[in-house]
Amino acid sequence: MTRSRILMATMCGALAAACASTSIAMVHSTSVLAAGMFVDHKARTRAQADAGSQSWWAGFEDPAMNGLMAASRGGNAEAGIAATYIALKVKTLELVYLENTRAAVARQTLLIKGDALPHDDFAKQLAERQAAAQATIGKLQAQRASYVAYLARQCRMSNAALEEMLADALQDKSLPRFAAEVPRELPMAVLANRNDINLAAALYDADPSAMPAGSIDAAADETLDIEVPGKPLYARAIAQAREQVAEALRRLQMQSDIANTAYARVVNARQAFEASKLRRDRGEISEVQLMEDFQGLLLDLHVLAAANGELALAWVVLMGSIGSGASIDTVADLRTGESGQADQLPFLHKVSRKLRNP
Repeated sequence: MTRSRILMATMCGALAAACASTSIAMVHSTSVLAAGMFVDHKARTRAQADAGSQSWWAGFEDPAMNGLMAASRGGNAEAGIAATYIALKVKTLELVYLENTRAAVARQTLLIKGDALPHDDFAKQLAERQAAAQATIGKLQAQRASYVAYLARQCRMSNAALEEMLADALQDKSLPRFAAEVPRELPMAVLANRNDINLAAALYDADPSAMPAGSIDAAADETLDIEVPGKPLYARAIAQAREQVAEALRRLQMQSDIANTAYARVVNARQAFEASKLRRDRGEISEVQLMEDFQGLLLDLHVLAAANGELALAWVVLMGSIGSGASIDTVADLRTGESGQADQLPFLHKVSRKLRNP
């Protein structure tokens, strides 16, 4: 029993490190920079002056991301760099959870070896689960390698140098989070910062700073007429820009809800796992069952990592839509990957409850 508990403690060590930095997706402390991004035009100008030379990605308050932007020497791929760095962090964390899953399955296989099981398909299920985990680990490693290669190209350095630069950041299991509340709506004035609106204003002799009053919310009606001085084509450009911002805002709000739901599930799963450990110590359930509950927690942590990553990407898209970032095309390209295959959440076998003692 003592040796079994030592093995269990070793297996859970990596999980504890990852769990220690897992927190709710919403951030309630707002930086000076982030606070100025969603206010009216004059207040925005004052906030930007207070923020000095800080750029939009400073809202993530992530030193490694700042280092990547500096190393890229002001290229035109800031959004792509931010999105790829976020994806790299997510895949790194998913690997931790999946490697723990593989270890838990291996432990179960060892524990049931030679035993007569009440359900004779469990050993086969474990073998399939271990094979699936191994295959997914390989895919995650390949995805990570492609992200490292992209960042290395953007920063004009070797893959090895890039990995050395990000070593501490990737060892840290926390994910980038934007230091601002998810806005319910945005003032129309944010459109004045977009390049396409400034170009349209120049073409049609309009003043981009003279945006119509009102706000942009996630339920914005793209068919609603916008009254602005200038030619009708300028009004159409504003309407199209408003719909793009509204869509980015819808996505951000949706991802925030998903991340908060995933966080709540992790809280419940962690409490359930702690209860299972107490039951195991009292002899009410077996260690094999404890490993099943451990894998259930890992699955919820895996989903939370993916959800928080999507939330961070949604912030990148929103910042690009209001003209605070460069092109956001790379964010969309990242979803298909360099191979053209969809980058889906890696499959984790649904854990069994067959062994639980009544």
